[in-house]
Amino acid sequence: MRKTLLLIIFLSCFCAHAEELEVIHRAKSWLALIDNGQYQQSWQQADSLFKQTMPQSNWSKALKQVRVPLGKVVLRKNLSLMNYDSLPGTPDGEYVIIQFQSQFMNRDHAVETVSLSKSSGQWQPIGYFIN
Repeated sequence: MRKTLLLIIFLSCFCAHAEELEVIHRAKSWLALIDNGQYQQSWQQADSLFKQTMPQSNWSKALKQVRVPLGKVVLRKNLSLMNYDSLPGTPDGEYVIIQFQSQFMNRDHAVETVSLSKSSGQWQPIGYFIN
């Protein structure tokens, strides 16, 4: 019985870690589109909630104003990952907020925050901020 319980605990931890890795990979893949100036593709891969609040033309304009001046990414490393059941202005669901410590050609220290939702069955971005 004890071995079964330990196995269940191990598998639960393993599955949680695997999902965290999946979410981080998804966020980094989406950020790579932004890094490469593929703003239309990044908008298309975002969650419908994102698309409802951020028209594609506004998204491209915002990224050109905020992201382009930073230059190429030099370094991006995971800083934190937090799970939530709800976020302000969103329905209850599965959400993750990931922060990355980033360095750009024209800015040594920045924190990028990517919010993702699993409302459609897969993790999709619903927000992006750079501080």
